[in-house]
Amino acid sequence: MGLPDTDAPRQVPLDKLMSGDVAHHTLCPGISLCRLSAGQKPGLALQIAPEALQAGQVQRVLERRFVHAMVFDGCFLYLDAKGNLVIWHALVPNGQPLDDIVSRLLSLAKLETLDVQRAP
Repeated sequence: MGLPDTDAPRQVPLDKLMSGDVAHHTLCPGISLCRLSAGQKPGLALQIAPEALQAGQVQRVLERRFVHAMVFDGCFLYLDAKGNLVIWHALVPNGQPLDDIVSRLLSLAKLETLDVQRAP
């Protein structure tokens, strides 16, 4: 189960998320995207609830982040107060497109099956 399969590209729900129209965009139960600031820096975060985490997933994500440091540069990981695994990436004006950031976040978490790529 991924993002809704519509004629509109993934950019539509991402634009709504970034505009503040919605707080979270659910990809599947327990896994969502949200706009999240770190200090003064706006960012996009992939949040995985404890009940959606696979056994050993946190360790695998940490290992993947550091083994492939250049590929996942800009991605930061932490567990929040609720036990959610949060993978955060800064949003830079005129920087990397949102769709690419989402793909990187999902790839780092090994959740590529939720990555309904951009419309052709």
